[in-house]
Amino acid sequence: MKRTLPFVVPTALLLALPLLRIDARDYVLQVLTLLFLNIVLAQSYDMVGGTMGYINLGHIAFFGLGAYALGILYNAGVPFVPAVALAVLAVMAFAALISYPFFRLRGAYFALAAFGLVKLMEYVTINLNWLTGGSNGLKIDPANRTVPMYLVSLAVVVIVLLASWVISRSRLGLAMKSIREDEEVARDFGVPTRLVKTQALVVSSIFPAVMGAFYTWYINFIDPGQVFGLKIALTPVAMAMLGGSGLVIGPVVGAIVLYMAEEVIWTQFDELHGAMLGGVIVVVGLFMPGGLMRLRPLDALLGRLGWREDDR
Repeated sequence: MKRTLPFVVPTALLLALPLLRIDARDYVLQVLTLLFLNIVLAQSYDMVGGTMGYINLGHIAFFGLGAYALGILYNAGVPFVPAVALAVLAVMAFAALISYPFFRLRGAYFALAAFGLVKLMEYVTINLNWLTGGSNGLKIDPANRTVPMYLVSLAVVVIVLLASWVISRSRLGLAMKSIREDEEVARDFGVPTRLVKTQALVVSSIFPAVMGAFYTWYINFIDPGQVFGLKIALTPVAMAMLGGSGLVIGPVVGAIVLYMAEEVIWTQFDELHGAMLGGVIVVVGLFMPGGLMRLRPLDALLGRLGWREDDR
């Protein structure tokens, strides 16, 4: 009970929020929806980047592919729910397909190759005008979907947190951590490293794919820079590092802190908005490589709540 109470109470309050009848309700829901989106991206990134130790700078490719797949299928007349399911399945198949060649690389080579994949997909979507709309973007029928998108985003946040918690305590999670610590030793002790890495990448691709599909449905328009751009590619990495990569709660804290800071900077100092992500990565790497949740006071709080076993 002590462990779950800090999650149950905020979740119940967030579920009740759409019932409020206040002038700023829709604005608050929109802000929280984007926060939930960032939490999902950061948390799902950390399944591979934190738990397994492979810094996946191409994680946002799953989000962009899900967004475009939904838009293309929906405009082709496929009903919404089957279109979402097909988009997610396509992203999972894509993750499985790229896992073998990409996981032959390690360290900086893997990170650079994954980021190169994102830029390749951006150029492909720009050039496939007949399918993606090119640089003009892809549109679907407009509608106000603020409340449904808010509820869906909240549900996906809860699911991805539960999935991360379960994986961290499963045999798969143990195998992923052993790969992070020493992949050769893990292989020598019988861990099927190739299979584990593929499973981890496929599982981590599900959640950005779902959010990408619903993102297109929510805002009715996407373009290549919006879903494959540098800023959105670095955002989940910076959020996970800031909060504490390898901790279930870490990406959530990092997403909340960084998103709120972005909102302030965007409204007050727009010219610094893009530079902040790089600054966060540099500062965290130099001065607190464990992230916020591994600082002594917050680490002690994790211990009192019984969450410290989520750590590395």
